[in-house]
Amino acid sequence: MMEKLASLWAERSRREQWMLGVMFALLAVVLLWFGVAMPLDRGQRGARDALLAATDRNAAIRAAVKQLKALPRTPVVSGPATAIDQFVGQSAGEAGLTLERAQAQGQDRMEIAIATVRPSALFGWVARLEAQGVRVETLSVRPSPTAGSLSVQAVLVRGEGR
Repeated sequence: MMEKLASLWAERSRREQWMLGVMFALLAVVLLWFGVAMPLDRGQRGARDALLAATDRNAAIRAAVKQLKALPRTPVVSGPATAIDQFVGQSAGEAGLTLERAQAQGQDRMEIAIATVRPSALFGWVARLEAQGVRVETLSVRPSPTAGSLSVQAVLVRGEGR
């Protein structure tokens, strides 16, 4: 292979050899520029932009944390006045959820199971319960057979957290 290239090179005149040499040198410069230098430059610019965006997000989060720490602390609501099982059942009905099992475990504690529920509906309902003084002690969430739905088992307790 090298012998064939050497014979092809020797067949060329001195002028053609110079032109081919200049062409190969320019081709090498173009390949280095577009194959190495530009991708490295684009990567560096992308990393710099990502760093600036992350720095901005960090500053915004720190400012939000500072504002949250400055808020006055409000006492936690002790819970609804009705029995927890009645309150949770009524709240679930208002949220459009069907409790498969709702078993009271004393005055201020109950276990529930929901066969199928959309994640947004579940977590919105749980947030409303917590805002009214019923907290989640344990929560087990698994995908249900229905696409995009969850199967839930939870223990709910009245009152503030530990």
